Amino acid sequence: MVTPVHDWSGLTEAVEARDAANASVSYDLSYADALNILRLVDSTPNVRELRITLNDMKIEIMRDAEAASPAPKPEPMRTAAAPAPSPVLAPPPRVEPRTAGVEIGADVAAVRSPIAGVFYRSQSPGAPPFVEIGSMVDEDTVVGIIEVMKVLNNIKAGVKGVVKEICVPNEELVQFDQTLVYISPNEQVPA
Repeated sequence: MVTPVHDWSGLTEAVEARDAANASVSYDLSYADALNILRLVDSTPNVRELRITLNDMKIEIMRDAEAASPAPKPEPMRTAAAPAPSPVLAPPPRVEPRTAGVEIGADVAAVRSPIAGVFYRSQSPGAPPFVEIGSMVDEDTVVGIIEVMKVLNNIKAGVKGVVKEICVPNEELVQFDQTLVYISPNEQVPA
């Protein structure tokens, strides 16, 4: 048998005994406290009645049943025949923007988007792009920024080489795993 974590039995009696033993304990309800209680009740539509008596102050609040708008009751669940299975649709084919003339193979690495968001090629509007076609990059070179919910995420090349293609225009929405830049790791900077 599991023992309860909290034993609340006798709590009311214990509080009353404590208060009776310490008769000097007094509770005061200020005007500000009363206003806060009224505001709380006013902002809670499913409170229909409240009575507070403290020393010589008494607050009674009653609403008629129509004024109080209790939370709507959920409709009972209806059992019905299982719906016919919907046909499984294949995901749409992945289409990535590409520039003609760049071969994708073992000698070209793709820098892909780790998240969906807006791709920026530069730090700020009017600033020069992080990289251009032909730029030499190393693993820590930032090739762009992806903004998600006002958070800017630097996208690093991840490989040393030369930028062969920039697949996404500035300020374009990109999807997860979409190719942003192609880098040729075996190539040197053109002279």
